[in-house]
Order: sequence, then C-alpha cells, then structure tokens
Amino acid sequence: MLMNFIAPGRESLPPPEFAPEQLREWLSALPQHDAAAAAGALIERIITFNRTDLQARARLRTLEMFRDHVDGLLPHLERRLQDAVPPLAGALRHVAYLMEKLFKELAAGYSRTVFEVPKTWLSMGYRSQLHVPLVRAMEYHARRLALAQQLYARSPGAVWADLHRLYHLAREWRMDAENIELPAISALDIYRTALLLAFAQPSKLSRTDFIRVQSYLASHAQFAEITPARTMTDVACAFAIDHRRDKPGVALAKRKGIALENGEMLLITAPLVERIETQLARVRSGISPTSLGLPDEAATLSYQELLQRLMVSWRGERAARATRTQFHPRIEVWVGLREIWRALRAESPAENGSAAAEASAAPPSEWIVLNESSRGFALRHMSRTPPPIHVGELVALKPRGRGAMFVCLVRWIQSDNPEHLEVGVQQLAPIAVPAVYRLSEADGGAPEPVLFFPQMPTQRKAPAIAVSPDQLRGDSPFSLRHRRGRVDLRPGRIIEKTSSIELIEVWAANPA
Repeated sequence: MLMNFIAPGRESLPPPEFAPEQLREWLSALPQHDAAAAAGALIERIITFNRTDLQARARLRTLEMFRDHVDGLLPHLERRLQDAVPPLAGALRHVAYLMEKLFKELAAGYSRTVFEVPKTWLSMGYRSQLHVPLVRAMEYHARRLALAQQLYARSPGAVWADLHRLYHLAREWRMDAENIELPAISALDIYRTALLLAFAQPSKLSRTDFIRVQSYLASHAQFAEITPARTMTDVACAFAIDHRRDKPGVALAKRKGIALENGEMLLITAPLVERIETQLARVRSGISPTSLGLPDEAATLSYQELLQRLMVSWRGERAARATRTQFHPRIEVWVGLREIWRALRAESPAENGSAAAEASAAPPSEWIVLNESSRGFALRHMSRTPPPIHVGELVALKPRGRGAMFVCLVRWIQSDNPEHLEVGVQQLAPIAVPAVYRLSEADGGAPEPVLFFPQMPTQRKAPAIAVSPDQLRGDSPFSLRHRRGRVDLRPGRIIEKTSSIELIEVWAANPA
C-alpha cells in the first residue's frame, strides 16, 4: 500500500533524478552484463537518494523501484561468492562489499521512512501504511547479518540495535505477526529467524551447513516463540534479548543470578528443540525425511550431525569452559589431508618399497597460538598464504623447528578483512601415522593416503582413520601400510563426516 500522507512544508514533487520516469530510464541504462558496475552505480544513487528530503509516499515508491532492480542484480553477485573461502581479498571482497552496501543503504532508506513520520500522525491511522517499509528495513538488516555470518565476519555495527528497535515498533503497533505481500513475510518471521541463526553459532558452520540451517529455519522457525521477559530465570531453552544492546542476546542459562530487566524479551526454543529431537529419532529409525518436513539429504549422516549440533546450540545450556593457557608461540600449519600426510611422511620417512608415490609437502603457513585448552587451540594467521580453509578441514600444527605435529579439525572460523584469519581447532589424537589404503592386494587402483590414529581419546581410545569422503567401500576389510608395517582392518561407524574428510572408527579385521 502506498502512503498517501504528505509532510507539511515539503516540496510536492521529487527532484528530477528521482522522478519515476527519469529513474526508470536511468535504471534501464545500467550495464546488464557487469553486475559489479551496476551495483556500484546503484549504491551511489541510493546514497544520494537517502540524503534527499522527500514526501513519505514518493520515498517509498522510489525505494521500491530501487529494490526491484537490486533483487534482480543480487543473484549474479551471490554466484560470485558461492565458493569463496576466507579470508576474502581482491575481486571477491569487492563483490561482498557491494552486496553489504546495497543491503545497508536500502535498510537505511526504509528505516528513514519509518522513523521520520511525525508521532502525531501515528494516532491518525497511518501506522498500517508504515508496515511495508518497516518489514523491508528489517529484511535488509537481516540480509546484512546473514552475509557477514556466511563469510565468517563480525556483524556490522548497529545492525542488531536497529533490528531490535524496528521489531519493538512492530510489536508496539501490534503488527509484528502480520504478513506483507511479495514476499509474504512478517517482522516476527525476520526477527525470530535472525536470532535463531545467530544462536546457531554460524562461525562453526560450513558453507553447506549454513545454507541447510537457513532452509531449515524457513520451514521450522515458527516453533520458537518471542515473549516479554518473565520474572523467573530458570526457563529451559531460552535466550534473553536486550533491545538496548547491539547484540542478538545471550542464553538465559549463562546469565545465572542476573535478573531480567524491564523491556527485555525471551526467545523460547524448547518447542523447536523438541521438534528436532523427534525428527532426528524418526529419521534414524528409517522414516522418510520428506514425511517429517525435512529434505531427502536428512537421511545422510552429515545432516543428522547438523541437527544434533543445532539442538545443543538452541538449548542454550551453560557449557563448562576449559581452562586456557594464554601464550602466543609461533607455529607452522599444513592444511588438508594430503599435505598433512606428506608432512608427516617427511617427519618419519616411510620404509623403502612403499606403494605410495613420494612427494614433498607444500611449504607450511605461519600462525600464532592465541590460546590453548585441553581440547584444542585458537590460531591467528601471520604469514605465507595458506590454502583454502573450511570448517571441518584437517590441519596439522607444529612448533617451529621442534616438537611433534598435532593433527586437528577446524571447528570455527573468523575473518573480518583480507589480513585477518582466525580459526579454532580441536585436536583429534596424540599420535597420527601416515599410511596408504588399499581394499585388497588384488585391488589394481592406486593406493590412497590416509591418517591412522592408533587411539582416539574421545572414542574410548578406539583406533580411527581419516580418509577422503566416500573412499571406503561398504564394510569390507582393507589393509593399511605405514612405516611400522601392515595392518588389516575393518571399518566401523563413521565418527564424523565433513566436505573434506571422513573420520571412521576401525577394528582389527581378524581379531585374535
């Protein structure tokens, strides 16, 4: 619905460059085969527009014209970032900047439409006409957040503060749950989904899992509830949201002993957690995922592991924090199963006659240890460009010039600019042995490098191997050759599967 009120004392017509016909002509002249150039021109024009005084009706009409063109342009930019890995630099970083700036300026334009309306007019029936710009502003703020999360960057400043403010307005006007058209979405939908995505700990999600969480929330976010804070502080599966702070909120369990203040809200996730728990149990019992409102891939181990992690994240329980030693030694880091395998072979050369082709490992990159706990390390990149790093990737750490290697799995990533890359890694086992895998002596295929862990502390000290995804075939016995000889094994359960590796429990093929 277009607003029909006119601000007193303002020009009745927009400046020529923002008149509908002239703007439509300008938009049609933008380069169609250069999305980045078109985005840059749009950003400059929207910035100028946001600084121009216009009637509310003309402002909204012009914003909708900009929005239609931006939404047609964004898929071209998004495809450029589809396989991007941190830290972003060069052309990819410029694309991310253009997308973020488009979201920011559109959010600012719609927000201005809402906030500049005189309060005296709100009692005259104009609130409903502010519904569309309010939801649009929230939509673009939420897209800014999702872009930063997907690229492992910190949230842009003031975004959460603006989202809280807009949602509270929608709630005050009793239109928070009302849908607008095209798309049919409400302020509550946007706000609740943004909060749940933030509490899903996106820095710990791979790109694939991030998209899976977004898809899951599109169908199931309604099982979470936003309600005014109650006096009790022992609510299970709850997050406290303080609209005065530029943060999403905090799990209520982590605020033990701190009373809820007037104006705070609670996000209650218990029904959502129960829903996931039920879905997970039924999928594992053999029920079709689609009958449970899940995609077909929910039958895979990786999707089920994601649901398990989401249950933990959305319970918001207070986790025990491991003691950390604060020191900053420099270390060398190798990335990826094959490079780690080569580096370990160089540390302890294989016996002559090995079936695997020898190759020297690529030079390691240099990092510092920000802190260390009993479970792993937080690292910051210092020099020598590392290969692409994903959540779920294998890395090996070694103090410069001495000491053994630690083989770890990347659990979280943060990167705010091309010079900044931090990762959190979990140590897998105290000993990693480079080996080669062959299904049988009669197998004519080339042997594949694997890492053999004689003991996995987190798996009752059972042995395990790290292998490329889908490398092992069924539960057939296989043999490993390493520097200590040959061992015949049988695969057990898959401990964890990522886009880079499978971690599989193994047992002796012919136990004594």
